[in-house]
Amino acid sequence: MSQFFAVVVQRAAAWDHSKPSSEQPDFAPHSAHWRGLEEARFVAMAGLMKDSMDVLFIVRAESAEEVRARIGGDPWQKDGITRIARVEPIDIRFGPPAP
Repeated sequence: MSQFFAVVVQRAAAWDHSKPSSEQPDFAPHSAHWRGLEEARFVAMAGLMKDSMDVLFIVRAESAEEVRARIGGDPWQKDGITRIARVEPIDIRFGPPAP
C-alpha cells in the first residue's frame, strides 16, 4: 500500500551557481522526468524552499527505496547536479486524499 513521503532535494556539487535552473545541463530531460513522475501521480506536491533553495516534494510510494529509485532516474541526480538530502514517511493530516 502506498504512503506519502517528504523528500528534500538539494543542489549538489555540479550545480553551476552562476546560472538559473533552466540553464543547468540536461534541463529538458530533467523537466521531462519530473513531468512524467507528476503524470504518474507519484508527485503530489512540490515547491521551492525560498530560504535554502532546496526543493520539497510530497510523493506517493510503497517505500523509501522506491522513492530513491524513481527520483534517482532524474538526469540531475545521475550527473551530480542535485541530490536527495532526506526521505521521510509522513502522515498527511489534511490535504489531498490518501492513495
